[in-house]
Amino acid sequence: MKNIYKLLIAGAFLLGMAACENETKVCDQTLRADLHIGFRHDSAGIVRDTIFRAVTTLALNRDTLLKNNSTNNIYFPLSPVADSSQFMLKIDSLLQGDTLTFRYKRTPVFISAGCGFGTTYTIDTVLFTTHLIDSVKFINKSVTNSNDTHLYIFYFNE
Repeated sequence: MKNIYKLLIAGAFLLGMAACENETKVCDQTLRADLHIGFRHDSAGIVRDTIFRAVTTLALNRDTLLKNNSTNNIYFPLSPVADSSQFMLKIDSLLQGDTLTFRYKRTPVFISAGCGFGTTYTIDTVLFTTHLIDSVKFINKSVTNSNDTHLYIFYFNE
């Protein structure tokens, strides 16, 4: 009888853990609102996607290396406790990187009792150095999820 009782308790515990894991995955996906940026290149009036072999990003003032891979877009996690975030972006390890500063308004959003609150952002300003970046173009200033592309970065003709 004791063994059956122990098995029932263990089974209930495992079911509870599985339910929490699913809720955690849903919360993580719902709470993510990263700034999605695509790379572009304008050649003779024709705008094309640009893919770089080595992209390194660093969250400044947080000492966080975010990515280092071959890509045509990146995601920046904006700070939920500050009205701006600053990043360093290098598209090649031998070239000088550019810094990007995003200024935004934060809005807390209630997700659910289990998930709590998330943050959405409205970008109002982008400041950047022009070592390799030519310009930026807003696609969507409202950052409510990571699926939308929010900004394009245009690079100088090589």
